[in-house]
Amino acid sequence: MPTYLPASVLRPAIPRHIGFLNYNRRVLALGAVAACGLLTSIQSLPAGAEVVQEEAATSVLQSYDSPGSFLPVIVQRDGFGVTAYTLVQWPVPSTTTMSDGFGWRSCAGCSADHKGIDLTPGTGYPIQAVADGVVTEARSDVDGLGVHVIIQHVIDGQVFSSLYAHMQVGSLTLNVGDAVARGQQLGTVGDTGSSTGPHLHFGVLGADGIEIDPQAWLLQHANSPVL
Repeated sequence: MPTYLPASVLRPAIPRHIGFLNYNRRVLALGAVAACGLLTSIQSLPAGAEVVQEEAATSVLQSYDSPGSFLPVIVQRDGFGVTAYTLVQWPVPSTTTMSDGFGWRSCAGCSADHKGIDLTPGTGYPIQAVADGVVTEARSDVDGLGVHVIIQHVIDGQVFSSLYAHMQVGSLTLNVGDAVARGQQLGTVGDTGSSTGPHLHFGVLGADGIEIDPQAWLLQHANSPVL
């Protein structure tokens, strides 16, 4: 009759440490899985306080692209314009004392019907042409108007003549036909002819040769007094 061995003899016993190793392997595997999960979740975690402060301190710079051309600045101006001087000025400063006016007067040794105005800036004061024109008369008489000159002008389309009388001897250097510019010196104040003292006798004649009031004419046409 065959002999049967016990099962414990036929199947050798497994040492206990093998089961311990299997347990450790399970623990390591679970730990590895947990570590991987932790690593993958780091990106979703909120930033640390230091990173937030650094981002808050970073300034945002603005950029500006300058245009290639600039539009001109339009300046608003008022409605006033530049005053243009007329073609007429005074023969001597407009502030000069006028010793006699135009028209009838009563005086010793002078004409009763005064055909001009008498201006007294002083002996030797330079006399200037009131406007551009041409000399039509230049004389050095011993009586009457004395040393005097008459100049013809065209002003505002009208013909006028201006008279400058009683000038000093030798101060008049113009001749008939000479062109004269406004402000040009004609002579100097004197006391020649029928005169009671040094002065400029200034007269204005119309196109018909009739004398008109020089003061009114100057006030109408001149806005550039002699300085």
